[in-house]
Amino acid sequence: MMHTEARILVVDDEKNCLRAIKDVLELEKIPCLTADSATRALYYLERYDIDIVLTDVKMPKNSGMELVRKIKSQNNDTYVIMMTGYASIQDAVEAMKLGAYQYIMKPIIMNDLLVQIHEIFEKIDKSPQQASSDIISGVPAGKALLGNTERIKNIGQLISKIANTDLPVLILGESGTGKELAATAIHYAGERARKNFVPINCAALPDTLLESELFGYRKGAFTDARNSKIGKFAQADGGTLFLDEIGDMKPSMQVKLLRVLEEKEYHPLGSDKSIKVDFRLISATNKDINDILKDGSFRSDLYYRLNAVQISMPPLREIPQDIPLLARHFADEFAHKYNLKKIKISQAIINMLQSYSWPGNVRELANTIRRSIALCDGSELKSFDLPQHIIDPESTGPESPSEQTSLKLSELEKQHIQYVLHLANSNKSLAANMLGIHRDTLLRKLKRYEIKE
Repeated sequence: MMHTEARILVVDDEKNCLRAIKDVLELEKIPCLTADSATRALYYLERYDIDIVLTDVKMPKNSGMELVRKIKSQNNDTYVIMMTGYASIQDAVEAMKLGAYQYIMKPIIMNDLLVQIHEIFEKIDKSPQQASSDIISGVPAGKALLGNTERIKNIGQLISKIANTDLPVLILGESGTGKELAATAIHYAGERARKNFVPINCAALPDTLLESELFGYRKGAFTDARNSKIGKFAQADGGTLFLDEIGDMKPSMQVKLLRVLEEKEYHPLGSDKSIKVDFRLISATNKDINDILKDGSFRSDLYYRLNAVQISMPPLREIPQDIPLLARHFADEFAHKYNLKKIKISQAIINMLQSYSWPGNVRELANTIRRSIALCDGSELKSFDLPQHIIDPESTGPESPSEQTSLKLSELEKQHIQYVLHLANSNKSLAANMLGIHRDTLLRKLKRYEIKE
């Protein structure tokens, strides 16, 4: 097979869709080929090294489903993202079982698509040097746990042992300790890494909405169901479902979840047809599990089903030795994201960070570092760049964002919008897609920041 620069093949009989996706990929400097039929796509696949195939489901003659069958029969290393304008739960489940990496709906949100593409590139391009520096081998950059303490290393060793099993995992820990990151690491270190990692926060949704998000629904299943929707169970088929804050799930919903776990099938709302499903379940809660079991708000039979392996994430105050590594990681990550110069963090600043109790744990540290980097005017972080309650632990608590902070962050957002508009050649719809916001939201921001075309 000839090696070429092309990494992505986009397949769709709608030429406008081909053009739009190709334009976005070229702006990102991602080489791609386009094909208006499955036949043409197979011709390219025989002659070029393709990492990712992005294909429409419904096309004349050979469908996207037939194309993914042929791709997977010839080369199981090619990632396939399927897209459709017609929501079908059966199609989504079939696509995942055939080996598709993702199933997305039209119209395509370009920013979401780019996130998927870069996640795949991280997996493909991960070098042996990167792999050896991670606590858990095989986990792509940005998905791995970071830490040098024995407690974090022990968690990493446990994850490595269970990654290739289907044992349900329950992750405990305070808010902000990295429970979702641990769940992500389990997924990407195991055999299900080529399939979806599907997170959902059980505390963020009322029961009725949580049920429709998990199970999906048919068009007309209830008043506002104008179109069918693929649920999280279907999206996670072959991959991993992460139920965050499961301790907040109501008992009635716990019963329905338990039935799915026992029977390994479910019924979308409004449908009398059962759908088989195969996903690994990882759950997490910041509540004291013994308390919610004793007061009856959490079912013991569900707890035993979820708790084959238990992981406890330590609060940051108990692992202060990891603060230097985490702080410098967040500083570099933020500077890279916003095209800022690299900021040095001195030992004096590290000492201040290690003296603080971090009630918000790693999440609070990350937000603090990002805020401080945004305020920093030099090449090194100074004490006055930090929030007052960290400089002076005797102060009453976290301060409200200052006017200076707001102005600095607003200026960063303005610069980022201007940069994306430039890349999109002032095409507002394309720029909005790249930013992951609605076009009307972009227009309001252009007016607020007085950005001229």
